[in-house]
Amino acid sequence: MDFDSIKQKNNIYYLTEEKTSFSNVYLAVRKKENRILTDEDVKLLPYLKRNEWPFREQSTERFINYMASKEKSLKILEIGCGNGWFSNKIAGVSKKHSVIGLDVNSEELKQATRVFRKENLKFVYGNIFEIETIFHNQFDIIVLNGAVQYFQNFNRLFSTLVSFLKEHGEIHIIDSPFYTREKIDDAKSRTLAYYTKLGFPEMASNYFHHTITEIKEFEVLYRYKNKIINKVLIKKESPFSWYRFIN
Repeated sequence: MDFDSIKQKNNIYYLTEEKTSFSNVYLAVRKKENRILTDEDVKLLPYLKRNEWPFREQSTERFINYMASKEKSLKILEIGCGNGWFSNKIAGVSKKHSVIGLDVNSEELKQATRVFRKENLKFVYGNIFEIETIFHNQFDIIVLNGAVQYFQNFNRLFSTLVSFLKEHGEIHIIDSPFYTREKIDDAKSRTLAYYTKLGFPEMASNYFHHTITEIKEFEVLYRYKNKIINKVLIKKESPFSWYRFIN
């Protein structure tokens, strides 16, 4: 992929035209939740001792240890990278890896480029459904960390990401919920109630609930278990499993 020919602004590479309808609502919600982070806070992630971050430390460390076991150089894409903290963690594993953090929120990408500077890390704005030819057969690893719930059609997402993979490439899904069919309606109701109470009911139409059956082609690398010992020790652990697909 030749980045020299791609439009660049504020150190962000733009693969598609910028659209702000979703990102504006998303940022307004995050502000109301008091989850807009300063640059100094972002530098600390995931080791920030508030909100959901204590729960995400171990899932991050598991993935970073997994990446450290890879011996060859890899091209890695993070979908929904936001402020770039996780892409930065991956890029820090080894300089031999090439990492792209991609999102459709230019404000968070601007923060990412301010905070994180590495030669093997680039931040890109783009709608993945409009760049299939650009990313076709490009990546060894694609990861979605806390992002899959912002995609409406999981099957379309999956088929698009598979087209981005090289042979034997991998897709990883981390820190995102999947539901059994009997629990999905309750989950949708809770989501609508939450965003309505927050004052942004429209956000519920941008947050999607996917079933376990949709990831039947994925294997589970880590399964969350609600262990009693964790409660006794007040141990913080992400309540989500880690899923992997190999092409």
